[in-house]
Amino acid sequence: MKRLRPLVLAVALSLVASLAALAFYLAPPGVATFANRVADYTFVNQALGFIEQHNLLGAFHYRPINVDAASNDLVLIRIDEESIDNANAGLPAWPYPRSIYEKLLAKLKAAGAKTAMFDIDFLDPASDPTQDAAFAQGMKAMPTVLPFVINTTSAGQLGVEPVAPSLSPFTTAQGYSTVESTGILLGQPLVIKAGSARYLSLASAAVQAYTGKKISSGAFGGAPVPRSHDGVMYLLPFHELARQDIDQRVGAAEATVPFVMSISLADAMTESTADLAQLVQGKLVVLGATAQALGDFITTPFGRFPGVFSNLRFMDQLLTHRFITPAPQSLDIALIFLLPLLLSLLVTYGNATRNIILCLLLVAAYVISMSLLYASTLYWVDVMHVGTAMFGATLLVSIQRVVRESADRRMVTNLFGMHVSPAIVSDILKQDDPRSALALTGKKVKATIFYSDIRGFTAMSETMTPEAIYAQLNEYFEEMCAIIFQYGGYVDKFIGDCVMAVFSAPYQTPDDAANAVRAAVAQQKKILELAAKWKSEGKREFTVGMGINTGDVVMGNLGASSRMNYTVIGDNVNLAARLYNVAKAGEIIISDYTYQEVKEFVVAEEREAVTVKGKKDPIAIYNILDVKGNEATNV
Repeated sequence: MKRLRPLVLAVALSLVASLAALAFYLAPPGVATFANRVADYTFVNQALGFIEQHNLLGAFHYRPINVDAASNDLVLIRIDEESIDNANAGLPAWPYPRSIYEKLLAKLKAAGAKTAMFDIDFLDPASDPTQDAAFAQGMKAMPTVLPFVINTTSAGQLGVEPVAPSLSPFTTAQGYSTVESTGILLGQPLVIKAGSARYLSLASAAVQAYTGKKISSGAFGGAPVPRSHDGVMYLLPFHELARQDIDQRVGAAEATVPFVMSISLADAMTESTADLAQLVQGKLVVLGATAQALGDFITTPFGRFPGVFSNLRFMDQLLTHRFITPAPQSLDIALIFLLPLLLSLLVTYGNATRNIILCLLLVAAYVISMSLLYASTLYWVDVMHVGTAMFGATLLVSIQRVVRESADRRMVTNLFGMHVSPAIVSDILKQDDPRSALALTGKKVKATIFYSDIRGFTAMSETMTPEAIYAQLNEYFEEMCAIIFQYGGYVDKFIGDCVMAVFSAPYQTPDDAANAVRAAVAQQKKILELAAKWKSEGKREFTVGMGINTGDVVMGNLGASSRMNYTVIGDNVNLAARLYNVAKAGEIIISDYTYQEVKEFVVAEEREAVTVKGKKDPIAIYNILDVKGNEATNV
């Protein structure tokens, strides 16, 4: 269960990151636009523009989708600053009398234009009926598409403001021209259905009239049109326009769209029919306002543009079959949950630094690959929310792992920092799971147990001050512990003047018994050196008896929840304790179990077998005199 706990926590944290990303993914377009689907739309299209501008796919002999490729079917006639109140072009002050449009239609007809579309509302009859009659006459001669307005009422119903009755019968087609309720234009439905009513968008109506191909809510001429889950055809951005100066983007006189040829209305009215024909013959001609003073603008994630530009873009997408294809919402949501989960599991185990770096590289790889996919195919798989959830899961799991491992490191340091060599503590802390390295629940292992005891300590202490006793004991313990650490031992505890050490904690090695004996021999030699030093300083000297036994013990964390100690227990621990009581001053008494593992390199004498408490049969014991040959150099 303890090993599963980090895994469960990682899954939970991954779920938190994914749910946060999902909340922004599902947020309405007007809510948190800095982080919702509007932001992701902006990101992938900015990536498309960057890839296109820097030809990042050129190395692969592949070009990204050119969203600003020139249209062969569309022409824009701009009502710009030059066209307002231009007497030389026969144009009075705005708003123009509708007879002006009759003259324009007549000229377009003569120049060979195929269809005209007005991106100007004509919702009310003209105050002068002759003006509507003139306009109607022009529409009889030239197929014309006019817009109407669809609003949402307070009751949530669609309210239609139709084309003026004096003009409506003469139109070839009509379509709604509205902006998303959020005020940020990402796209629009091709068709809006309300009960039995069916309303084409202005762009759809114009393209249907121009091509003769039927447009439905999800198809054009029988070919499917990719749309979002709620039926919206997404708008391709105006990359060239977005790179222009802001004064141009808000509707300066020269503002135009790079993929459509355009001409000022003033120029169109004064141009010869032959010259105009070179521009408009066989084309779908759109009349729309670009002048700042007229205020007909839309807001997109890339800037504020004349509203007619959006209809030109929608028409161009339909005519060129160049669509943004959003991935199914179910795929996006699945990625938002699955990829962060995989990364969180990857971070949970193994080398933390390496795995965190790997996860960040995977996040970058996902973002780059999905951006390249969009740039080359216009297939839009969510990037920002999936990538953010991946990064968030990696970050959260990494933080909790750092916190957990810091706690584990503190626990290891508290348990072992003053009992084993720094090298062993460092080795434990290098483990991916320091807790598991310690086997806190207890495990059966083979270990060598060492005890040492000062002979005559009680009598000696009666003649010394407490300060002198503590000073001399601390000096003694300092030297003994250093030797135990040197040979890989673990100081289990101090029992008065007795030292208990374990060789094989927390890791077992084949040399544990040998290291215990080497350490004991080294300690006895060091005690002789200390005794000489103390004698010269006028201090009391003492000798030490030692006992060593090897066998199976239970090793682990023992105690209460408020106070635990990493130790060993078992019959073989008790036997080691009995042996140090058998040892005389300066002796190292080992059991036969230990002797069988060290006999090749020790000088020992067998002693008479002893009977100890808890054992029926006498125990064979040996007194270690020294270590042989090169082994002695370790002391």
